[in-house]
Amino acid sequence: MRVNEYLAHGWDIADATGQPTDLAPELAERALEQWRSRFRSAPRQPGGPFGPEVPAPPEATAADRLAAFLGRKAVNG
Repeated sequence: MRVNEYLAHGWDIADATGQPTDLAPELAERALEQWRSRFRSAPRQPGGPFGPEVPAPPEATAADRLAAFLGRKAVNG
């Protein structure tokens, strides 16, 4: 859970400061698998800790796909 938290917030900081968001590709891929398994099709509301999934572009990195799954939209992307 901590790794997932660090990846999500690390992505937030990288995106907000205009830094590369391709964080730990293998860990991000595994975290995405875990979150997909945990949430399945459970509804997520805007304003909650994790918003509804947003579309990720086809060329998105694993960390970008993870962020999109958790409802984050790139500020600098």
